[in-house]
Amino acid sequence: MPKPKHHTKRTGPRRRTVLLVGGAGRMGRLFARFFRRRGYAVRIADPAGVQRGFAKGTLEDAARADVVVIAASLENAAAALGAVLERRPEGLVFDIASLKAPLLPLFARARREGIAIASVHPMFGPDASLSGRDFLVCDAGDAPAARRVARLFAGEGMKIRTMPAEDHDRWVGRTMGLAHVAALACAGALERLKVDAFDVDGRATTSFRRLLDLVGSLLDQEPALTRAIQTQNPDAPWVAEVLSEEVEAFRAAIFAPDLEPLAARVMAVRRALGRR
Repeated sequence: MPKPKHHTKRTGPRRRTVLLVGGAGRMGRLFARFFRRRGYAVRIADPAGVQRGFAKGTLEDAARADVVVIAASLENAAAALGAVLERRPEGLVFDIASLKAPLLPLFARARREGIAIASVHPMFGPDASLSGRDFLVCDAGDAPAARRVARLFAGEGMKIRTMPAEDHDRWVGRTMGLAHVAALACAGALERLKVDAFDVDGRATTSFRRLLDLVGSLLDQEPALTRAIQTQNPDAPWVAEVLSEEVEAFRAAIFAPDLEPLAARVMAVRRALGRR
């Protein structure tokens, strides 16, 4: 009598998994959609709940996930990363926080424990399309992990740049922080000048429309986030002081008795900023 045949169920390659810690926020939702589009099984660990269409995860999932993304709010990012490191994750770990100083000791801890650690800063908001956007990868002292993160986001048409994590906050304070303070000051000036920024069609210059775009993005941002970005960045007070001094310097040059002070200052700035 022939022996019965035993059929073995065939399985394909294991689907890669990503755990988003704090993924219920707006940026977390953006990353959840990105990874699902890339073919990952997405789990979200967030006390606020899980967005529709995604699976609920826990911190315990961090141990076996292929990728762990710390998408918690700025004030909770360090605690979330610390909790993930306690699970000794085997996969790649990175955060998306807009300030890195509170995370630097945790990056060092991850390196000591042999955990693949990196960091990123999407230089755009949660409602933006990815194509054409700037995306900053921060090397947290683990260059192979930073390269892996850059490869994760390749092919989306973003402008990806890498810098050391310890240089991040200085750069952000002098760029994003400056833009934030300038935009808020302009918003306050518009209010005091009684300019109706909602009724400009047919009477707005291109430069004024650009200003309104910048002002609007800052007014739409949560004040708590704006304040946290400023107060937790050691360069921020100096940046605001420099801006104030430059406003006064240009005011004096513009209303000087002749053109020479303004022309000289503009030419000096042009040369310094590489605009011939």
